[in-house]
Amino acid sequence: MLALFPDSKSFVLSDSPSALGVLVCERDGIAPFAEGAYIRRLSLVADAIGIALVVFAPWTWDARSDSVRGWTWNKREQRWIARARKLPRVVYDRAWPATEVEKRRFQVALGRIRAARALIFLNSRLPHKGKVGEMLARDPAYAALVPPTAPYKGPHSLRAWLREHDGSAFLKPVAGSQGKRVISYKRDNDGKVELAGRTSSNRSFSFTAATEQDALNRLHRWIGSHAYIMQPLLELHTADGKPFDLRSLLQKNKSGRWTVTGVAARVGAAGTVTANLHGGGRAMHPGDVLEPLLGEERARTVEQRIRAISLRLASWCEESFGRFAEIGLDFGVDRSGKLWFLEANSKPGRAAMGSAGKEATQQAVVRPLSYASTILLRPSGRVIHEFDHL
Repeated sequence: MLALFPDSKSFVLSDSPSALGVLVCERDGIAPFAEGAYIRRLSLVADAIGIALVVFAPWTWDARSDSVRGWTWNKREQRWIARARKLPRVVYDRAWPATEVEKRRFQVALGRIRAARALIFLNSRLPHKGKVGEMLARDPAYAALVPPTAPYKGPHSLRAWLREHDGSAFLKPVAGSQGKRVISYKRDNDGKVELAGRTSSNRSFSFTAATEQDALNRLHRWIGSHAYIMQPLLELHTADGKPFDLRSLLQKNKSGRWTVTGVAARVGAAGTVTANLHGGGRAMHPGDVLEPLLGEERARTVEQRIRAISLRLASWCEESFGRFAEIGLDFGVDRSGKLWFLEANSKPGRAAMGSAGKEATQQAVVRPLSYASTILLRPSGRVIHEFDHL
């Protein structure tokens, strides 16, 4: 199947200025929103290449003037300054609602704008984790990458799962992020059950239940009304026993073509169940993790395979769900060298790219702006600036 939106030249805005809106949730603190350091770097690069960056929360939109309270970084004063700005027509979603109330506020406000104004989003949205995995598992090209997965429907469903998977399971929320609220279930030989995971505030925890019934009851109360999926408790550990995964950052270049910006390993603390950086993990070069586990040659082969599969999966996501500027793909590698697809992220972070090299770190910031510039073309077809060399 041909990839949808192979380049961006059909998305020309002849009546809009070269402004890119960055959607955020305003916060208290040094920066008025989350990811202040990353957005500040975006602002500096955008300024250097002639793109006006307007950072705003959607609830500040004034329909009468079609304006928002737009934050811009003042280099001389080294601070964010807010003033009324025209609503940008191209937007980059970097909002991270901290609570359900804030999430609802963001969605309602954005829906109000979209009902009245045509916006172009750099990224479409992915469905929940269970749906992406379900669709991939039906595709012969990717089915072998996807761990067996089933929805959690209460203690009876987990009990049935445990009978088929050696008394263990890994459960994660279908709409979760940053490794929050995941939990592992592992039954030992004497019938005791170890529950280990991360809280909604990303704190690590563990608990040993004396019986399976006690563990099932506790886990069910902890999950509550949240939607979860169950997967095998895969052996995804470094040579010295720490949890790890591999993040592949896919981004479009100025021509709208998919590129692998970088691949980085994320390694969690010993005794924890996730490698996510928000939960205390650290980023490492993939070779430094894979070589002690698999040997130099097999490690190089695995990384090359991740890069090749990542490009195919990025196109698959676009064919399935719409236009994207970037996607983060997470993979696991077990001790046999088997590659597992863990999840896709339509709002990937950048922190891990520092371990993938200076070029990856730089391009992780430049490429969203490079791709945005191909949308912000003048009718003549001339790109505002050439800046792949930055």
